[in-house]
Amino acid sequence: MKEEDMIEVGSIVRSKYTVERHRARIGIVIQMREGAYVDQPLAQVFWPHCRDTGWVEAKDMEVVSANT
Repeated sequence: MKEEDMIEVGSIVRSKYTVERHRARIGIVIQMREGAYVDQPLAQVFWPHCRDTGWVEAKDMEVVSANT
């Protein structure tokens, strides 16, 4: 993962996966923590389209806009 693509709190991220007939989900990272495996952090993401939060593996997300 390149340094400019590092996920951090405040980043806007998009899921690398799409569900049939749906666009990729876009959310805002609100918290980071270590995952169950080495070098696989988890990100808590706020999903504005459904007004909910959830934990995702950082490797499954890509940065749309970094927190600067």
